[in-house]
Amino acid sequence: MIPTVMTTETTPALTTELPYTARMESYGNNSHNGCGIQILANDSRTGHFNSRPLEHHRNCSIVFVGNPNDIVHLSVFNYKLKAPACQSYLELYDGPIGGNKPMKRICSPQTKHARDASGKFHSHETLMSSGNTFSILLHRLLGETYADVEHIDGAYAFHDEQKDGTLAPDTLCNTDYYGENSLSSGQITNPGNQQIYWNVEGRLVCAHRFIPALNQSITLKITALKLSNEPGCQTECGDAGCRCNTDLVSLSHVDHLLFMHDNGAQISCLCGNFHEDWLPVSIRSWSPLRLVYSVAHYSWTAQGFNYKTDYSFNLDGACGHHVISNHSGSLHSTRIVGGGELNYYYHQMCSWTLDSNVDRQLTLELATSQNRPCTAWNFTLYEYSEGSSDHLGPIIHTFCPRDKHKVYNLAWRLNVVVIKLTAMTRTLPQYFIKWQSQVVRANTRISGQTSSILSSPSSSFSHAMPISRSPLKAIFLVFIVNLLSLHFVYR
Repeated sequence: MIPTVMTTETTPALTTELPYTARMESYGNNSHNGCGIQILANDSRTGHFNSRPLEHHRNCSIVFVGNPNDIVHLSVFNYKLKAPACQSYLELYDGPIGGNKPMKRICSPQTKHARDASGKFHSHETLMSSGNTFSILLHRLLGETYADVEHIDGAYAFHDEQKDGTLAPDTLCNTDYYGENSLSSGQITNPGNQQIYWNVEGRLVCAHRFIPALNQSITLKITALKLSNEPGCQTECGDAGCRCNTDLVSLSHVDHLLFMHDNGAQISCLCGNFHEDWLPVSIRSWSPLRLVYSVAHYSWTAQGFNYKTDYSFNLDGACGHHVISNHSGSLHSTRIVGGGELNYYYHQMCSWTLDSNVDRQLTLELATSQNRPCTAWNFTLYEYSEGSSDHLGPIIHTFCPRDKHKVYNLAWRLNVVVIKLTAMTRTLPQYFIKWQSQVVRANTRISGQTSSILSSPSSSFSHAMPISRSPLKAIFLVFIVNLLSLHFVYR
């Protein structure tokens, strides 16, 4: 355990300093005397660092060097700079020393301790490199004893962004997995066992975000999960996924594993009395998905629950967000072979925008052979809106699977509409969509300014088409009538 001293913080006082290049030359001369540590990812992926054992020179360094796909993740626990007027300082470099100006500079007199006087941890401070190298330069006074030496210590971890996702800035454990750049498949496990978590105390939340490309879906499969059987939360699984039922406590006060949509909506939740016999639990989604690991009371000695999740990015175009400019056409659901497990769920948030650059009257036909509740899946028809990020305006109609078949004659000049499919179910939705446009004059359109709904057993469209009136034909008819009238007059 790292020694703890009573915190005595003072405001740093800045003063005139050597030019930047001069300081680097001074450091370079001292580095030949062995006052430096180099930590390589091939030797240790995680651990503690401490400047106290270094030989006492004016400038000493700690350099972290990762593999090509690594970034360096640091948590600073303690440091002590006691000289007056910035005669001692710490410089933190995103990269090698001398490559760029430091990303952060801490001037003396300044002191930081991991714990307060009562033994409770202060809020942790983390740093992250943009590449695979991070450096710390400690400039200190000479002639001190070891017991009162100026120092810095903390913990480090090398993070492989291709394998373990892109680490989100200013977070301890939030990561993003992009379908275009990440590995096509892999495994994630519970965090909290690396030394950078040593000074974390309280609630721990780590979110892993998976972002499939336009022609991809993401499958998350929980293969192992060991939760403490907390009485305040029970897991219930059904056709619409699993949910956490809490009694009189908030969900944040119990350990749980949560699937979330990118907009914050909960998709599935596991907590409390979840049995390992119910595994695996899988969700296949065509939109971004978050897997949130939440420990109510984390500490280094009680690190939370264990789990394992396999992920895979799949190539398919069964869903997505499409813009269609054809005035007529049809769509149908894609057949996909599922996992076959009991708790295998499909999550879909698909949309089709039917676009038009001319005035028209749009007729839509929706049909399905399934007899499912509206909560399992449904279609919602929206007016198009430029003002919203998802372009969803007022709702026009909602189609549920038990409607079986409906035809919607939309209002005249409702030229652009959005069809949105929402699904969370064990059974993949099966559906048929057909649309047709009529570019007609106002006095020949089918419906008025409000939409009408027609139920029909047939899947074909039947519309009254406008009668073509040619000006030449009209002139010719007038001419014939005049000739006939003259003929009878002269007789």
